[in-house]
Amino acid sequence: MTDSSAGCVVTGVPNFPPPQDISELVGFWDAVERGCIALPACPDCGIWQWYPLAGRPCGHPGELEWRDVDGHGTIFTFTRVERAFLPSGSNPPYTVALVELDETPGIRLVTVLVGPGSADPVIGARVTLSPNKFETHTLPTFSVDAS
Repeated sequence: MTDSSAGCVVTGVPNFPPPQDISELVGFWDAVERGCIALPACPDCGIWQWYPLAGRPCGHPGELEWRDVDGHGTIFTFTRVERAFLPSGSNPPYTVALVELDETPGIRLVTVLVGPGSADPVIGARVTLSPNKFETHTLPTFSVDAS
């Protein structure tokens, strides 16, 4: 597997393909394949809704629309995985983080940190989307910004 932003080999990122049978998530995974993050929002008032559910959180009628966000954020919390807890799909060690995106206050994504600084991050550190491409799918991993 390679880190598309740096062209280097990345180890420890769990290789779990995204769910293909959940229509509400297609917009998210399509954006990740393009190398960005998209989240659903109300086209009338702009309120974000993550995790995507049927209907709008604001009560307006109609469907949500998928909007790209810039892929920058802050580490809200993290944990270091040192031991595999599933029979396949992961190769520890790796760091799982909860990232709050800049453009969507209050919305946080679970992700894996990659690259320099990923083994010893700090809460509040700045991160940038750095998707990892596998043979069959792409995962929305983040790299820790240099201080």
